[in-house]
Amino acid sequence: MLNTTAPYRRDDHGTLKVPVVMPLVEVVVNDTGFLDVRLDREPYAADGSVTRDDLASVVKSIADDLGAPVRVEVYESDGNTFTDIVTPRPRPTEHRAADQAPTETADGFLPDEEVSIAVILGRHQHGVDPLENRLPPALLSAHRGNVVLLGRTSGTVRVIGA
Repeated sequence: MLNTTAPYRRDDHGTLKVPVVMPLVEVVVNDTGFLDVRLDREPYAADGSVTRDDLASVVKSIADDLGAPVRVEVYESDGNTFTDIVTPRPRPTEHRAADQAPTETADGFLPDEEVSIAVILGRHQHGVDPLENRLPPALLSAHRGNVVLLGRTSGTVRVIGA
């Protein structure tokens, strides 16, 4: 039975695109411990010098190069088979907000003062006619803009990014 109060969701790979047919990485381990690595049935490491120690880095580099998850099947010399799905590392251009250093500062606030933060989505001229005072649809669809800081005690107002 599914738990309806906590929907299943993974946020760590939310932007990851999974192809309809995943690339297949086949790894055959010979008796000496060397690996025959094939990507979609084509040889990947032609020199045959890949060892067990190299397996993780080789599979990760394949997934990173393709930019998509890969299915990995490892065939041991004793007949055992292991299967796994390996996803690529996040691209370096993907930055999380918590990882970025602040780029703007503001002064004039009291020590330990609570500061409200508002994001300016856009600007609109306030008219006399009530129909003119509605928010434009483009404003609601865009979430970029300046930030207003309002000191709750001091009344200090600072606009960042103007």
